[in-house]
Amino acid sequence: MVSLDRVKRAIHGQQLDRFPTFPISIASSCALTGTPQGRYSLDSDVLAQTLLQVREMFDFDGVYVSRDNWIYHEALGGELNFPEDDEPYSAKALLQAPSEHTRLRVPEPNRAPGMRTVLAAARQVVRAVGGEYYVQANIDTGPFSLGAELMGLENFLIAVSTLDEAEVRSYLDFCTSVVVAYGEAMIETGVHGIQYGDACASLVSPEMYRNLVLPYQAESVARLAGRDCDLWIHICGNTEHLLPMVADLPIDGFEVDAKVPLATARRLIGESIGLKGNIDTSLLLQRSPDEVYEETLRILRDYGQESGLVFSPGCGVPRMTPRANLTAMVAACREHSPQAANRMD
Repeated sequence: MVSLDRVKRAIHGQQLDRFPTFPISIASSCALTGTPQGRYSLDSDVLAQTLLQVREMFDFDGVYVSRDNWIYHEALGGELNFPEDDEPYSAKALLQAPSEHTRLRVPEPNRAPGMRTVLAAARQVVRAVGGEYYVQANIDTGPFSLGAELMGLENFLIAVSTLDEAEVRSYLDFCTSVVVAYGEAMIETGVHGIQYGDACASLVSPEMYRNLVLPYQAESVARLAGRDCDLWIHICGNTEHLLPMVADLPIDGFEVDAKVPLATARRLIGESIGLKGNIDTSLLLQRSPDEVYEETLRILRDYGQESGLVFSPGCGVPRMTPRANLTAMVAACREHSPQAANRMD
């Protein structure tokens, strides 16, 4: 079974020979290959080749194509600084109020700074390994988190709580259109799946999630559906209070942070959505290879299912994660079939 088929079967709950595994690896990929992150961020060829090299280094079942969480900020005209060997950053929010979005226009992704770099890298990765390995591309954030990205989190949450709802919804409609535009362009590269993160969603109440996050997640994925590309969402943190609502989204996969046991996530989200996760990234960074190996086995045992899972860290792999620890994680997935994991004491 080739890796691409293995990941596809896992997503759809079909029988597996083993659990597939590939991580979100950006800064760590740069560190593992000795690539300055500034070059990775600005050069599509370097970005693609770095990720391809790391996939081969560990024989991952897929490649996660991403740069950072400033893509929309840059594409919409925001200032961005690129250190020589660190993540990009901005010292200034693009907007101060939701109403200011009216001076912005939805970008043309293949021309927009940042977007065009990642799109070009995705096309290169698909050409190189897309026939054998699963290519999952990040399209930055969901609509609600994009609202926070453009205004700054604190300012945005204050606005959401105090301003006229019509003004907030107009802003989130705009954010949704930006997400869809980038998603459509990314799907056209031929990737097998696209993913966005909506980390801010775990910070709000279930009521606010239902009212101001979920509708825009639903609209964005509905507008991107039906294009022969899997749709994924990642929400950092403890999402137990959100997963019953996430279950109603027309998505193919949900990435689970380490704060939620996989068995709990499966129970709350149902059987029709694939899961990706969820070893703790701090453990992956700080513990020994033997401990990583045993923790991977424990998670697989506690999951207690024979499919429906792509194993990975619960979020992005930290920059200085030891190579031996990632090797141990992969080895645990390779050496124990789903059926064996289900029988472990």
